[in-house]
Amino acid sequence: MARAGKPRKHVFVCVNQRDEAHPRPSCLNRGGGDVFELVREFSGAHGLDDIKVVASFCLEPCMVGPVMYVAPDDVWYGGVTVGDVEQIVEQHLRDEEPVEFLRIGEPEFELSPLQGRDALPPGMIPPIPPA
Repeated sequence: MARAGKPRKHVFVCVNQRDEAHPRPSCLNRGGGDVFELVREFSGAHGLDDIKVVASFCLEPCMVGPVMYVAPDDVWYGGVTVGDVEQIVEQHLRDEEPVEFLRIGEPEFELSPLQGRDALPPGMIPPIPPA
């Protein structure tokens, strides 16, 4: 039977892709697409039809991607690999216990490929040196 009604949780998985030369990494290039597909597969296999898994563009803590956000729990995960997905689905989405070793917070949002370049104006990304 198809799910009906409001989802109990939303899981946003970053699948943003940037050019390889961009100073910020891309979750898709680090496996975000595979993570997204497996979260959908495992949540379905566990009968979690009240969980909505959403492919998202940039969620901001790019330096620790692939990134995943679970709402309404307000839990952020970083560095998620395909090997972590089953544990997240079983332990967090099914059993309501976040996977602590993957959780990220404010410090990870502050990471930047531009650290140490404080003299640059806000929003300014320096040109990428030729290869």
